[in-house]
Amino acid sequence: MTYLEQKVRIIAFLEMIFELGKDERSISFTSIAHHCQIEANDVELLVMKAMSLDLIKGTIDEVAQVVHIDWCQPRYLSKSHLQIMSKKMDNWEQKLDHVIRMVENNSVELIQS
Repeated sequence: MTYLEQKVRIIAFLEMIFELGKDERSISFTSIAHHCQIEANDVELLVMKAMSLDLIKGTIDEVAQVVHIDWCQPRYLSKSHLQIMSKKMDNWEQKLDHVIRMVENNSVELIQS
């Protein structure tokens, strides 16, 4: 794989991660290979390269053939990236509203216990 091909594959990998939700960041080697158009045995090298460049943080589970991503640094924010972030913020706000309502509804039970 040439240097330019490797950079393109890393960018494709970062885009893949960025589009996933925080709860969906355990990615199989086959998904990465398919999305980045590489062989499955080249996935570990690609992920290690992205980690060494401090573009992502996470762990590689070689036995289960899964990569767990904790953090991803986007290179730039396009309009589509901003839309994705907006959707994620809306989902987060809805989850927080749900938790607040649940705590408010159960606060009497918590105080009486």
